[in-house]
Amino acid sequence: MKYFFTGVILTVVILVSFIGHRQNVMNIATLPFDDEQNGLKEQIIIHFSHVVAENTPKGLAATKFAELVKEKTNGRVIVQVYPNGILYNDDNEFEALQNNDIQMIAPSFSKMTTYLPSWQVLDLPFIIETDQQLQQVLTGPLKDQLLDQLAPLHIKGLHFWSNGFKQIAANDSPIIQLNDFQNLRIRVMDSDMIHRQFSLLGATPITTTFGDVFYEIENNAIQAQENTLSNLYSKGFHQYEKHITLSNHGIMGYAIMMNETFWNSLDPDIQQHITDALEEMSDWQFETSTKMNAASLQELAQTDGISIHSLTAAERRIWKDALGQIYDSYKHEINDSYYQLLIEQVKLSN
Repeated sequence: MKYFFTGVILTVVILVSFIGHRQNVMNIATLPFDDEQNGLKEQIIIHFSHVVAENTPKGLAATKFAELVKEKTNGRVIVQVYPNGILYNDDNEFEALQNNDIQMIAPSFSKMTTYLPSWQVLDLPFIIETDQQLQQVLTGPLKDQLLDQLAPLHIKGLHFWSNGFKQIAANDSPIIQLNDFQNLRIRVMDSDMIHRQFSLLGATPITTTFGDVFYEIENNAIQAQENTLSNLYSKGFHQYEKHITLSNHGIMGYAIMMNETFWNSLDPDIQQHITDALEEMSDWQFETSTKMNAASLQELAQTDGISIHSLTAAERRIWKDALGQIYDSYKHEINDSYYQLLIEQVKLSN
């Protein structure tokens, strides 16, 4: 019986080999060539992680960037966007980028001050006052010099995006006078400059990741926050923070960056397509940010129970005077040349 089964197996093997030889199915070189499948092997995937909602200036810009890159490279480069901190939060995304676990991030300027203190120049309050000034600053030589500082961290700095101006949102009552800040637990980003600002105003600054803000508000761990209108509305913070002060005291923007090793692995033509995409969408990004914040303000104004107060010129002056020492502190302790360049760029747009 054993010999019978052995004979059957040998017969099957011989038949398969014979048929395969006649049909050429064993010869890989003669298989039909699939251009599409070959293209997939060469396709480059860029994993782009960020922490805000898709319907925000940064979220829409990330989607627009992905579309442009795919178009310019004829599908060879695919940017996969991961919003809402689904991969990493704003505390660990930079380390993930350095490790090349992801290839692109767009952290806020304030988050980068932990690594590069000179970036605190963009956290100085009440210097940039108009959308035109903001665009001039974020597209001019100051941008280039700050992005160049990323090189020692093995990061390729690519561009800046805007999310407009920051406002104050509070749970219990509007923040207007200086005494409204007294002992107020206010959520801020991890920037020494911002911590000092609110300490000077009398508040107690508290740092949390962006993803934890809603939980902290719900549990009354924080009583207020500074943020842009688009972030306040898209994340639903106004469900608890019903008092919004339009202060325009500072700006929020994002640094678009890529892992340096990954960037250097790209062909020069691919690198050019990426930088071209960012340049091409630059004006669109600023316009979209301005429109989205305006639309968010309109939605908030029409929401029952929301009170909105615009700081008067006199109120803004009182706030700014209370922060006076912070400007000299940056100039003398951190980087006077960046401060002077910031002032020059603001004046250029006037």
